[in-house]
Amino acid sequence: MYVGLKNIQHLFSSMSNLLTNTDGRHCLTGWTKWSEAPALHMDHLLYTCTADDDIRFGNLTENIHMLYIAQTGSDLQALADQFPKEISLLLVEAEDVSAVYTNLQNYFNSQCGIGMFGQTLLEFLSFEDGLQEAVEYSCNVLHNPIFVFDGGYNLVAATWEAIRELNIDSDVVINKGFTKADFKMADRHNLHSHVMKSEIPIQAYNEELGYDQLYCSINTQKNLGHIVVSAINRPFKSPDSEMLLVLKKFIDLQMRKDSFIHNSRGFNYEYFLKDLLDKKIAAPRSELYRMQYVSSEFSGNMYCMVFELARSVHTMNPVQVRNMIESRFPHSKVIIYNGQVVCIINIFAKQLISPEYLETSRRFCQENWVYEGFSNCFQYILSLEEYYKQALRSIELGVCSHAEPDLFFYKDYYLEHILNIFTLNESPEVFCHPKMKLLLEYDEAHHSELAYTLYMYLTHERNLVATAEAMEMHRTSLVYRFKKINSLLQDDFDDYKDRLWLILSYEMNQPDIK
Repeated sequence: MYVGLKNIQHLFSSMSNLLTNTDGRHCLTGWTKWSEAPALHMDHLLYTCTADDDIRFGNLTENIHMLYIAQTGSDLQALADQFPKEISLLLVEAEDVSAVYTNLQNYFNSQCGIGMFGQTLLEFLSFEDGLQEAVEYSCNVLHNPIFVFDGGYNLVAATWEAIRELNIDSDVVINKGFTKADFKMADRHNLHSHVMKSEIPIQAYNEELGYDQLYCSINTQKNLGHIVVSAINRPFKSPDSEMLLVLKKFIDLQMRKDSFIHNSRGFNYEYFLKDLLDKKIAAPRSELYRMQYVSSEFSGNMYCMVFELARSVHTMNPVQVRNMIESRFPHSKVIIYNGQVVCIINIFAKQLISPEYLETSRRFCQENWVYEGFSNCFQYILSLEEYYKQALRSIELGVCSHAEPDLFFYKDYYLEHILNIFTLNESPEVFCHPKMKLLLEYDEAHHSELAYTLYMYLTHERNLVATAEAMEMHRTSLVYRFKKINSLLQDDFDDYKDRLWLILSYEMNQPDIK
């Protein structure tokens, strides 16, 4: 635990102070009064002095660290000028010198305890004592029960002995995971979101439980979960946050270590699919298709479903969502990836997915406030990344017209996707069919809807009855419009390429308000 003069300056930040220099190399291990110090001065000690001390500047070495306690109202810069410039010097104004000594002693005691705590956790990590043992030991340091949740809100470690002694029988202990009340607390003022982004612990009062809690993310870059300390035995003290930071670093390392060991044991479709999505499979596809595992586990027609939990207004449990999906969709393989739940559905008989499957999926989204993207059918699992992106794209395009949680099929938004890609590099107006452009200009000048009428006619297979029903118009009115269109264009629209061009032209250039 590094302690330098800047840390000491922060300790006395409420007082008027001046830091003239600090070497930043030596870690301070303690302090002593200049008047009581031995003649041989040490680089790793902080020496305190006052105006009453007889300081012989000739005895001051370059690496010495000094804290000068000045009287209130002193000119700190003038005092600093009396000291050699090469020493590390901090000056503070204080009325009560003994209070400064007390703060220093408490601070170094605390830092010593944090350092020893970190050393002990390092030994736990080295000798494979495990997460649970480290958490139980940490309770003796923090003097309050500790709960460790993974990224899926499951309770993976806790101070069980302390929980039994305190007779804590909450649902989170019984179910070993988040309850509705916990999710409600996490949603309050976006507390969970703030915790997962913060490098330092956040303290909040839990109204339902009736005491303060400290929340700390295990890793802000990767959702490994979070730690909760409940102030049941005693109120929180200032060193508790620093102790929790040390525990957080240990749990992060321990989880990474456990994950590495788990990844090294055998073959698992979960890691295979994640490697595909991360582009970590380096072997040629032709060779991978010969692998018995690939051919047996991923055969027939497949669909990729992506459940985006981050869009939900509620805090969602990815593991709970995954378990629900696995129970509702047989023959599926489900993983948690980048905070999303990705599901691969296998239809082994090479048939298309049934409407019942789709209706079940839609109800699941609406009941659980989840946004789901649904890809096209594919047969080769090594193409998963492309269809995963396709499912995500269907959500992105779908929420533009329908903001509520729902099931979004790529087949319903493929045209918008094509148009978006085209218009990135080309102007829609340049692409527009001359005849459609003529109708659009005519509509703008005469406040009519001839372009839209032709578009609806072409998309309804040139059937006047179907077009009139879709536009909720009387057939006679539609016939009148077409007489006007024929007088302007003089075309029977028999060429299918021309019809396709006209349809796409309207899709790209349609007015904002029909």
